[in-house]
Formats: sequence, structure tokens, C-alpha cells
Amino acid sequence: MMQEIPTTILVLIAGILIMGVALAKFAERYRVPHPIPLVLAGLLMGRVLVILSPDEQLVQIAGFDFIAQLTLATVLFYAGLTLNLRNLRLSIVNVMLLATLGVLATSLIGGFAIQASTSALGFNEGVGIGISAFLIGAILSPTDPAALFSVLESGGVRVKRKLFSILEGEAVLNDATSVILVILVFEPIVLASLKNQPGSVFLGPIIAEFFVSMGLGVVLGYIVARIIGWAILKGGDDTNIAILTATTPFFAYGFGEIFAYIPAFPIHPGALAAVFAGIFMANARRIGLQPLPQQSMRGIMKNVSFFFEIVIFILLGYSLSVPLIEGDNSTETIAFIIANPAILVLGLVTAVLVIFVARPVSVFLVTAGDRRMDLKDRFFLSWAGVKGVASAALAAIAVTVIIQESHAPAYVAAIKYVVPTIYAIVFIVLIVSLFLQGLTTTYFANFLGLTEKQDVTKEITIHRDATRQALLHLVDQYTEGKIDSNIYSRLKAELEEEIFNLEDELRRVVSERRSRIKELRIREEIFRKKLEFYEIQHESGKISDAIFQDLKNELTAQIEEVINRVTIQEQRITREDE
Repeated sequence: MMQEIPTTILVLIAGILIMGVALAKFAERYRVPHPIPLVLAGLLMGRVLVILSPDEQLVQIAGFDFIAQLTLATVLFYAGLTLNLRNLRLSIVNVMLLATLGVLATSLIGGFAIQASTSALGFNEGVGIGISAFLIGAILSPTDPAALFSVLESGGVRVKRKLFSILEGEAVLNDATSVILVILVFEPIVLASLKNQPGSVFLGPIIAEFFVSMGLGVVLGYIVARIIGWAILKGGDDTNIAILTATTPFFAYGFGEIFAYIPAFPIHPGALAAVFAGIFMANARRIGLQPLPQQSMRGIMKNVSFFFEIVIFILLGYSLSVPLIEGDNSTETIAFIIANPAILVLGLVTAVLVIFVARPVSVFLVTAGDRRMDLKDRFFLSWAGVKGVASAALAAIAVTVIIQESHAPAYVAAIKYVVPTIYAIVFIVLIVSLFLQGLTTTYFANFLGLTEKQDVTKEITIHRDATRQALLHLVDQYTEGKIDSNIYSRLKAELEEEIFNLEDELRRVVSERRSRIKELRIREEIFRKKLEFYEIQHESGKISDAIFQDLKNELTAQIEEVINRVTIQEQRITREDE
């Protein structure tokens, strides 16, 4: 349980959470993956709190584990709720292979690579990672296209439909598979290894538990979707919809995790139950229900999921600044471990192996049978496997289980090496992946020609015009006495607000284009002033004919390029005005 925390610290926490929202919006504006500033905010929070109250432990590991599970539940449910099944049909085979065999391949390849690198670099004595390499590989196997898609969207890049459907579908399913793989397969092996009892783990029951968890997760997701869907249809009003939708992921995940307490055959279907609850609720007709208010549900879960992502990334950064286990003075802080050159090098090597070896090999293997995919498609899928919130949450869950067993003398190694090493490596890989892959994927999508052309203003205009037509139809229905005045007033206000927002967005886009034109014209004027100065210098004999001609040619080319760009922008605005 959490200790009593001074009011000043609570105020500071609230302030940093608010700052987290601002940082996320800042990242969105400047096309930076939002986890990066959030983790840095967590590091800052940890340092500040240690200075203000060095004796206080703000976040217990058990609490972090609980928050991590809530985060996974919300992220998985929201992913299922937003999955487009129509697009998924374009690439269902690749998605299923990537979400199952791909996750397993990434875990095993990553594990072998990490283990081999520790031996090659001579870190086994100092780090003692051992079999935990495979647990780290599994933790780093899920992708986080949420961060990737935000960067692509802010950069105005739309990936080709099939590739987008693969990335989207993989994101929905591979997180759940990774959770089950970490908890049921690799974690028991690591715990047995730390106890020096590797023979106590039998692969047969583990494999059976894995597949039962997968199957039962789908069934439980269907049951939850039926129950909550029925309740939403009966409840009807916005408040009930908001409450029921926001609590569904916790209900689905918790319902599934009840089965983890079966002594003889513990299973963990909670993650998959959360995913499929979202999928079934987004496709209510297919399970015999009336259509649910998807737009409202998605809007609610977008905010809830975003909040938990902010919390988990800030806490990940925070955990690097404070001792992991309260009351154990011998426990190293993560900040100290990362400062250790051996761990820092190992983390960077792991990032390289996961990004450039494990992910590409698994992608190329599982998509080898698809002749419609070429080398460019496979490369982009490999590079777009950005790591994020799922890996951060899984690291917290895995570390918690190890720490809960750490009271036994056999687990001294876990306290001293394995726990901080897992956190440190996952943190380093996340940061490297977010910076390296998150900031360059847009470039590669354009460079490889894997994008679809889009006209933002045209799309906004079409959406606005369609909403205007809907409003006119509503007015006609009301005039003819077919709609009640209360319903008419509410729907009319909603449509008018939507039109206002779309027009405001359209004005913003056009204003940005006009600002770019203004900037280009100023650049043209600057180039002409420079050319004018060179001409004066040439006429006065201060620069030779050859140098003047070179400078003139260079500036003339720049002026022509600016004029062409201005013409293109003006033609776009003219077409939009028409």
C-alpha cells in the first residue's frame, strides 16, 4: 500500500501530470513520439521528489504493477474498439502470423541475441542476466503503433492501406499475445532458473496454459461484450454510456485474470478478453446486438487510454530515479545501474539487436509466403515496429512478480542484478526505438514510396459539406413534423458544432498554407537582395566575373525554386476557394 504522502508532494504530482498532458500535446505538434517527453518528465519528477522528501517512497512496485495492468487493459480494449475489420480482411493472414509466430520469433531471437551479446561483451559476471534474456526479448516483442500513427498523422503521411491494416491489426493482437507469453511462459522459466530449479518447469503444461488462455480470452471477450453491450443499449443516456465504456476494459481484464488463481492450472486470458471485448463491441451486429454508439465509446476510451499512457510513461521515468524496493538499503537504483557502463552498453547493444535483427528476421520469416509483399513493404513493417506502452507495462508486471518472490534467499541475484537490469535495458531500448524509429518512419514511408496522396483541406471540405447536408435534412424532417423539438434541438446543436469545428480546422489549414506562402515570398525577397548586393560588388570590381556568375546562378536557382513552390501553394488555395 502507498504510504501517506505530504500534501505538497500530491500537489507536485498533480502538476506534473498536467505537465504530462501539455508535453504530449507539444510532442504531437512537433511530430515527436509523445512517450519521449513523458519519460523525461518522470525522471525529473523522481529527482525532485527525492530532493524534497528523500525518505518517502511514492510508488510501491505493487502499485506500479496495478497501474501497469490497468494501462494494458485500457490500451488493449481501445485497440480492439478501433480495429477496422474490413481493412483487417486485406491482411488477416499476415496479422495473425505476426501476432503469434512473429511475437514468439522476436522473443526467441531477441533472447538468444541478448544472451550471446552478454557473453561476447563479457558482462555475465557483472550483470548476471542469464535466462532472463528471453524474458526481456518477450517484453520487447510488442509494438506500439499508437506513437507511430500519431507521428505519421501529424506529419501528414498516410501509409498504403494494406500496410496500415497490417500495422493496426498487429498492434491489436500482438500486445495480448505478448502479455500471455511473458506471464505464462518466460516468467516461470526465469523464476525457476533464479531458484536453481530449472527442472521444475515443464513445457507441456505451459504450452497448454498458453493456448487455453488464448481461446478462453476470446470467449470471455464475447461474454463481456454481450453483457456491457446490453447494458449500454438499456442505459441509453450519455452518462451511463461513459461509465459503462470506461469500466469495460477493467471488467474484461479482471474477469479473465480470475482464472490465474486456479492452483493446478493457472491461466491468464485477461489481456485477450480485453481485446476481443473491444472487437465484439465495435461489431455489435455480428454478435446479435443492435449497433452501439461507437463514436461516443471511442471518444471516451481515447481519453482514458491516453491518460493511462501518460501515467505509465511518467512512472517508468520515475522508477529510474528511486530505489526499487523500499527498506532495502543495498538495492541499487535504476539511475545507478544505467550509469554503469556495462549496463548502458548492454542496453544499447540490445536496442540494436532488437531493432535490426529480431524484428526484421521475424517479419521476413512470417511474411515470406505472401508474394504480394515486396522487399520495401517488409522493410517498412520491420522498421515500423516501434516499442512503447505495452513493453513499459510488461516490464513493471514482470519485475513485480520477481520481486514478490525475492524474500527467499535463493532470489538474492534477482534483487541485485536481474530486476534492475530488466528495467534498465527496457528503458534504454524504448528510448532508442522511440527516437530512432519514431522520428524516421515518416521519412522512410515517403522515401520508399509507400504513402497515399492526400489533400487535407479537400477531406475537411467534403466532411463539412456532408454534415451541412445532414443538417438540412434534419431541418426538413423537423419542418414536416417528423421529429420532436427536443431531439431536433439537441441534434441541430451537435451538427452545428461539428460544422463550426470543421470550418475552424479548414481555416487553420488554409492559414498555415498562406503563412508558408508569405514565408516563401520573404525568402524570395532575401535572395533578390543578396543578388542585388552581389551585382553592386561586381560592378565596382570587388568580385571577379567567375565568382559573380557562380553566385548569381546559385541564387537564381533558389529564387526559381521558391517561385515554383509559391505557385503550387497558390493554385491549391485557388482550387479550395472554388
